[in-house]
Amino acid sequence: MYSLNTGLEAAWRGLFLEARKLRPDLDIPTRVINSVDMVDVINSSTRLSHICGLPLVSQFQGRLMPLCAPHFDVEGIDGPEYFSYFMVRKNSHIQSIEQSRDCVVAINSIDSNSGMGVFRHELKKNYGIDQLEFFFQDIIYSGAHTESVQYLLEGKADIAAIDAVTYNYLQDINPELALELRIVGHSVKMTSPPLVTHIGNPICDPASFTQILNDAFEELSKEQRELLNVKSFLQVSNKDYMPMLAL
Repeated sequence: MYSLNTGLEAAWRGLFLEARKLRPDLDIPTRVINSVDMVDVINSSTRLSHICGLPLVSQFQGRLMPLCAPHFDVEGIDGPEYFSYFMVRKNSHIQSIEQSRDCVVAINSIDSNSGMGVFRHELKKNYGIDQLEFFFQDIIYSGAHTESVQYLLEGKADIAAIDAVTYNYLQDINPELALELRIVGHSVKMTSPPLVTHIGNPICDPASFTQILNDAFEELSKEQRELLNVKSFLQVSNKDYMPMLAL
């Protein structure tokens, strides 16, 4: 989930609290665990998670069911989709992915679509290379997009693919980032990370949950809605994420 600071975490929690008020019979969770540990995600007691679409279809079909995905209010996004910025330091010589050959790349996770998959797609499409090791001098795994940004700022990495939604949140938190980093490209668009429920302990069907969440979103304060930077939630299914397997 995009809970990058206490304000965002509180806004997401507020959304689920409003949803619970609207449908107390569904026992919608109100406690938020800010974790990327897949042990937490696939635990049947975790009834609602927000995860990357790639592991959903590559590892968890049959365990997790996608419900809906956010339509973020970010330039270049139309509907429940997202993309990544290819980013470098402001003073870097790199002007394109081509110029990052033999440089150091920061990857948030090996099973991340927005941090790893989009790089594979670019290299395969433009250079016929399907392994990052054959293009970059070194690969550093940071653990999160926020850490990849930090690696760029500290000079530990030369380039990284940063989820555009995450970067827009980070810019709101720290506007000076735009003075320190530079965008040298945009990735292919894919369906945005879904909210999922455990098939063994589901909340409800996707259509119902999507409607509940949209109704709850309208009940939030103007400040909370602006923090989340979401236009609406739209229903999604596994098939929306299958193209990620080809990246």
